Amino acid sequence: MAVTSGGAAASTAAPTARCAAARPVVTSTETAVEARVLTGCTAGELVVFRAAFVARAHGTSCTAISSELETDPAPVPQWIRARLELVCAPGAKGLLGSQVTVEMDGTQATRVATYGFGDTFHEPNPSAHHLWTVEYLAGLGDLPVAADPAVRSSSGSAGEGGSRVQADHQVYDG
Repeated sequence: MAVTSGGAAASTAAPTARCAAARPVVTSTETAVEARVLTGCTAGELVVFRAAFVARAHGTSCTAISSELETDPAPVPQWIRARLELVCAPGAKGLLGSQVTVEMDGTQATRVATYGFGDTFHEPNPSAHHLWTVEYLAGLGDLPVAADPAVRSSSGSAGEGGSRVQADHQVYDG
């Protein structure tokens, strides 16, 4: 414990880091849908990790059918999870695809990672719909273990923080 110049008591303990996320911002056009989630971890007033997650799917009649944020249930949250579901029908040429980008900023470095899951498709069935379920996890320290190790995933880190992205793709008849 320290005393300020005004005589008040002030803590000398290092500030506890905690993570938070903004609600997803979804932008949709006739041929694409994009969902962006901003996350960050702070220690007092200092930002120790910041990440922007963008999931984009293209085709036609694209929508984001659901989104959900989950925070570390600990009293001082250390990670954030976002789940996004994006749906598109095939375009005039039957082409569909998706891309996931994560930009991570640490106190010393910035890292941009574009995750391509090899999901560009030619769909001959005009009534088919493609569903991408993307889970994004970002935070400090050890992140929770992936729920399904069979799902394709990619991860990265910058400074004290890290992120992991998992994607699943399904096709169903409209």
